[in-house]
Amino acid sequence: MNLREYQIKSSETDQHPGSDKLLDFLIPVLGLVGEMGSALSEFKKRLRDGKSYTSFKPHLEEELGDVLWYLSNIATKMELDLDKIAEKNIKKTQNRWTLHSKYHLFDEDYSENEQLPRKFDLEFKEIKDSVGTKVQVLINGKIAGDPLTDNSHVDDGYRYHDIFHYGFAAYLGWSPVLRKLLSIKRKSDPQIDEVEDGARAAVIEEAISAYVYPFAVETNFFKGVDALDYEILKTIKRLVLPFEVSKRTLKEWEFAILESYKIYRFLRENQGGKLNVNLNSRTIKIIR
Repeated sequence: MNLREYQIKSSETDQHPGSDKLLDFLIPVLGLVGEMGSALSEFKKRLRDGKSYTSFKPHLEEELGDVLWYLSNIATKMELDLDKIAEKNIKKTQNRWTLHSKYHLFDEDYSENEQLPRKFDLEFKEIKDSVGTKVQVLINGKIAGDPLTDNSHVDDGYRYHDIFHYGFAAYLGWSPVLRKLLSIKRKSDPQIDEVEDGARAAVIEEAISAYVYPFAVETNFFKGVDALDYEILKTIKRLVLPFEVSKRTLKEWEFAILESYKIYRFLRENQGGKLNVNLNSRTIKIIR
C-alpha cells in the first residue's frame, strides 16, 4: 500500500468528513498530539523496564499507526496529498543532509583557460606597514590580487576572508570572484560570462561571505560546530537561486563553510600559512 492508497482508505473511517467547522479540523490536530504522547510513553516504559518490556515494539507500532492516521486525516481535510507531502519532504531532507562524494564541475565542458584551476598551492602572507596589517595571497608563488585589510575599526581577521572564495571553489566548484581575479571567465559563452561569471554573481558570493561572518564570530569561528543553523543555509539557497551553484545541496554548502572556517582559524592563529587546493578531490590541505 502506498501513501495515496492509505489516505483514501483512512478517510473512509473519518467520523467528521466534509466539514468546514473549526472543531472538525481541531480534532485530528489534538489527536495527533495525543498519539505522539502515547508513543513517547512507550519509550518511557522501555527506558524504565529495559528489555523486560517485551511489548514495546508492537505497542509502538500501533501508536505510530495512529499518528499516521491523524497525519493523513489532517492532510485530507486540508486537501493535501500525502504522497506529494512525502515526496517533497524526501527532497528537502536529501538536500539538507546529502553530501555527494563526486559531482560534475560547472566548467568541465570548457577549455582549460576558462576553467577554475584544479590543483594549486596557495599562500597567505601577512604584511605589516604604517597603516596596519594586510594579507597578500599568492597562487603557485605568484601574487593574486591586492593585499587585503580588515576594513574594520577592530582587528577581526577579516583580511583572511579570501579563503572563503577559495573554499567555495574547492568544495562547491564555484567562485565568480576567483574567475574575475584570475581572468578565467567563460567568455566563449557570452550568456554564461554575463550571468554566471558576471558582477551580480560575484556580489552574491561576497554577500554570502559577509552574511555568514557575524554568525561565525559568535561561535569562535565555528570551532567545535558540526552543523549550521538551517535558516542560514536556507537564506544562502535563496541568494544563489538564479545561479548554477543552486544545484549544490544545503549539506554541501554547510560542508564548504565549515571546512573553509577550519582553514580560516588556522590562518588567523598562525598569521598566514601555505595550503594545497584540489578541486578534483574537494580538499584544501595545510602544508606544514
